[in-house]
This record gives sequence, C-alpha cells and structure tokens, in this order.
Amino acid sequence: MKVFLAMPYSQLCDKNYELKKEYKDFFKKLIRELKAINCDYFLACEREKWGKRYSSATESTTIDYDTIKTVDLVIVIPGVPNSGGVHVEIGWASANQKRLKIFLKKDYPYSPMVLGIHSLTKTDYIYYNNDYSDELINLIILEIKKFKEESKI
Repeated sequence: MKVFLAMPYSQLCDKNYELKKEYKDFFKKLIRELKAINCDYFLACEREKWGKRYSSATESTTIDYDTIKTVDLVIVIPGVPNSGGVHVEIGWASANQKRLKIFLKKDYPYSPMVLGIHSLTKTDYIYYNNDYSDELINLIILEIKKFKEESKI
C-alpha cells in the first residue's frame, strides 16, 4: 500500500525554507509509525531533506502530481491556516478518484470545496484537537490501518 501525505510544508519552514524543529520532530515520529506498520509513503518535506534540498515550483508540482496518480490513499491535513498547495493536491487526488482521509481541526473554518469533496471521490473526515501532536499521529495511523483492512492491501 502506498500513501501520499498531503500536508502543509512551506508554512512550517523558517526564513531559509528549512522545516522548523517542532514540525520536523512531528514528521519524524509519524514516519517511524508508518514504517512500523509497513506503509510505503510519500512525504515532500522528507524528500526535500527537511528544506535543505528545497525543490523548484515546477519540480515539486510535477513530482507531487505524478506521485498522487500512483497511490492508494491520500492523507490530507489542509493546515491551519489553510495551505494552498494542499488544496491543489486535494483537487488532483479527487480528479484521479483517490481515496481521501481528510484531517480537520475541530472548530476551524474550512472551504466548502474541502467539505464537499466527498461528492467527487470517496472521502472520510476525521476531526482532531491539537495540531502536529501525538493525537494527530495516532489518528492518522488508525485511519491507515482501517483502510488497509477494508482494502485487503
């Protein structure tokens, strides 16, 4: 099974486009949990060495779009504030009929397009309380396990 992690990146970086430590720690922990369940994944910030090898706009766009076409599941965190790049990835995923698991922060306003994407592709909405937390990692892993089980992958 292959999972695309559509999550904010640029807004989590410092002025040198390197991922801030607290976010790097979150993603490294998430990666450990993904590996523990034998999940093949794509995460742009890891591919770009946490910002040390930041890709050009053209390269990132092409790689992300081509990768979304190959995955079984797209895990989405639209971001707080919302990430424009993640919203584009949601569109690509729906256009390619990919299964979406969208993680929304409770009591935060999201675009009607995000909330209505389930009308175009199979989508689950999962609500969480704390950004970039163990709670969020646990929810992501739980939803991937559910998808694996129901898909028999």
